[in-house]
Amino acid sequence: MSTPSRNQPCPCGSGRRYKECHGALSTGGPADAAFRAHELMNEALGHQRARRLDDAERLYRAALEIIPDEPDALQMLGVIRYERGDLKEAKTLVVRALDRTGWAIANMRHNLALIVARETAHEGETEESIRAAYRAFMAKRRATRHPGTPLVSVVMPSYNHAAFIEPALRSVYAQSYRAIELVVVDDGSTDGSSAEIERCLADSPFPHRFVAQPNRGAPAAINEGLQQARGDFVNLLNSDDAFEPARIARMVEAVAGMDSDWGFSAVRIMDAHGQPADPLRDRRAYDLLCSVYLVPFRESIGFALLSENAAVSSGNLFIARALARRLGGFRDYRYNHDWDFCLRALRESEPVFVAEPLYRYRLHSANTIAQAPEGARTEAIGICRDYLEAAASETALANPFAPTIGTWGTLFVNAILREGMGHLVDVAALRQLALTGSLSKAALAAPTPARSEPSSLRPHLS
Repeated sequence: MSTPSRNQPCPCGSGRRYKECHGALSTGGPADAAFRAHELMNEALGHQRARRLDDAERLYRAALEIIPDEPDALQMLGVIRYERGDLKEAKTLVVRALDRTGWAIANMRHNLALIVARETAHEGETEESIRAAYRAFMAKRRATRHPGTPLVSVVMPSYNHAAFIEPALRSVYAQSYRAIELVVVDDGSTDGSSAEIERCLADSPFPHRFVAQPNRGAPAAINEGLQQARGDFVNLLNSDDAFEPARIARMVEAVAGMDSDWGFSAVRIMDAHGQPADPLRDRRAYDLLCSVYLVPFRESIGFALLSENAAVSSGNLFIARALARRLGGFRDYRYNHDWDFCLRALRESEPVFVAEPLYRYRLHSANTIAQAPEGARTEAIGICRDYLEAAASETALANPFAPTIGTWGTLFVNAILREGMGHLVDVAALRQLALTGSLSKAALAAPTPARSEPSSLRPHLS
């Protein structure tokens, strides 16, 4: 629309004439129009952050009177309409903003994902049907009880954790469950770990094997341990972590006792000295605990694994050895081999989650995933893409409740968008979803190169 004349009311809503308000510096040129619009937008953002949404909306609309295609004003007004429940206008505004920026702005795509997720979230017949089926499946599983004492192989890969090995091994010795064998694989440590392992194994109350091999990485060490294992079930244990005394007994009861193939528990987060980490002071501890304790509130346990490793660590996995064999063990990922295993296991079998904190995960400066966050992120993108391709396939997965578009429909699409995985969906497909409310399986199977995406579930005000 045209710029108001100098004696007309200012579009900002101040009640003053335009020449006495935002037109005071006007020269009538394009640069001046941009200046006035952005001045209005800055005022609007201040109101928006202070939750004065009426004032913010009026000012954004005033800015759009001056520059109708201003992307930031379009998206920020869209956020306000989203928060007020007007999803139709919110979507129109944010799509306009994205069209004018080539769909390249991560925060705008994130905000669109939130709008679409809320717009398509409904208790439709299909969604309620799968929810009911999952609830019935879980109830039947909980009612199943097969008491027994299967042999459990505790497999401990070790690499340069000499300072932590003794408490890790002694947490195995202290298990209330006694049908255990212990397999320790040292992966070429250079800090005296092998000698420390041999010293501690002299006190082992369980049958044990120790393998020392050249350094080949954690997945290779785990796979060697799996080859050596003879138990019906395997519980990994990282050499810098520890079990709670009831760990194996409770996992046998919850997984083996309910005819399940695998599972994991809640965790305790410990600091480098083995003391409980304070999640209010340690952001890593806070984030890990949030991911774990939100598991029961997801659509399914499998959904909790879609966007992050809710199991936290390979040592928190309790696995039927037959399942590990079917999957070919752990793949050669340096940072995310545990999450990759979880997502591949999820295709085969729905996991069990034990809400008790039975695994002690230690945070310290040498945690592998903390050493190269960009490398970990690159791996994670590939792992998520692999799962999305499987989830979009026409071939049914062995786990009938694995999160897929064919089984969970809109609920699965919503989860991808809410959980920050929208950047793995093709841009054209995301626009199709925004405009039509549908997303094809082919679109999920052909993601574009990933961009940095925000992970917050709140709209981004930038």
